[in-house]
Amino acid sequence: MSGKVKPSASSSPGEIYLIFYNVFLSLGWLIVLIQTVHHLVYEGGSLRGLWESTSNVLKIFQTLAVLEIVHAAVGLVPSSVMMVLPQVASRLIVLWPVLCAVEETHNSIGVPLLLIAWSVTEVIRYSFYFLNILKQVPYTLTFLRYTLFIILYPVGVTGEMLCVYTALPIVADTRIYSVTFPNALNFSFDFYYALIIFVLLYIPCFPMLYMHMLAQRRKILGSSHKKKE
Repeated sequence: MSGKVKPSASSSPGEIYLIFYNVFLSLGWLIVLIQTVHHLVYEGGSLRGLWESTSNVLKIFQTLAVLEIVHAAVGLVPSSVMMVLPQVASRLIVLWPVLCAVEETHNSIGVPLLLIAWSVTEVIRYSFYFLNILKQVPYTLTFLRYTLFIILYPVGVTGEMLCVYTALPIVADTRIYSVTFPNALNFSFDFYYALIIFVLLYIPCFPMLYMHMLAQRRKILGSSHKKKE
């Protein structure tokens, strides 16, 4: 993740880049959040058209999260690639080969769940990151950053799984992205079973990431509370 950079006496090019990156991403996700809420309010909670209202901006800013893996890999931020990679990859799988490719998923209840969970989480997260570089993070933002995930993370994962569940029968019928024998590469791939494996991976990965975040919450909010005292 594009989190806290190593402290320095003055702003380095890397810090300036991260400030612009995190500000840009926080504004982008704010647009997604506004589009989502606006549609749900003015359409009386109807899911029809929600994907069309949000997808263009969503695709841009979720895809830009790939740079977080690069940031961690080159040491621009101290985050672990192994922690960033599954979080970014899982969302991209849900976004591109599921939501973008399977139209039937657009009316799934999973879409508003993941849109709200993703956008609220990212507005807070990226705002926290760029203010952290400036060392100007208010306690309220820190509290939200390490508290709202308790609800938003399960809601987001539920939304992702519902979208995948909706896509599975269509993927099975259309054989989208699947490669069958015979072919020149002597290779086969079944996207239907790949999605099932993808879902099963949430069983070990979700508790691991969730417990890591809870540990971070105890560490950060505990130390913040002591400083305030």
